[in-house]
Amino acid sequence: MIKINLIPVKEKKKRTELLAIFAIAGVGLLLSLALGGYYLKKRTVLKNLEVEIEKITEESKAYEEKIREIKELEAKEASLNSFKTTIRNISEVQRKVVVAVDGFANHLPEGVWMTSLTQKTGVESSKFTLQGFSFSLRGMETYLESLQKPGGAMGEITMEIRNVLASVGSNRQIHQFEISAKVLETSK
Repeated sequence: MIKINLIPVKEKKKRTELLAIFAIAGVGLLLSLALGGYYLKKRTVLKNLEVEIEKITEESKAYEEKIREIKELEAKEASLNSFKTTIRNISEVQRKVVVAVDGFANHLPEGVWMTSLTQKTGVESSKFTLQGFSFSLRGMETYLESLQKPGGAMGEITMEIRNVLASVGSNRQIHQFEISAKVLETSK
């Protein structure tokens, strides 16, 4: 049997070339679609990241507001602590003054009187100086002994006699004295 090729060789060659062109175009199209899909995927990831960055930026702005509020509260707390310390110090100074006045006044015998009470300042705010007068040395001694009794609120008590004056009229001597004492700290 004889086969006859009805399609000329040129046509066969054209068909083969056409198939190769379609195959190359198909591969190019598939490659373009794959690259386009990859690009869209990356573009979507980029958009998602931008949205996420925007959310985080907004969230960080909210945190900045909270941080500012916290700093303001910390400043207020420091101010309050400073105020508490000041109040505590004032209360302690008041306590010392009350204890000193009470301690000096409670033991005051007859014939002895106070003329001034001075508190030292700063670190020595526990120290007081009392100035006064007495009609007799025995009255001053009694007063000093009563201040120096153990268990009292005062310590480091010293007395100094300043001078002796003669009063006019009743012919009595008046003794001027100065007592230094320290208010003892209380256990807290």
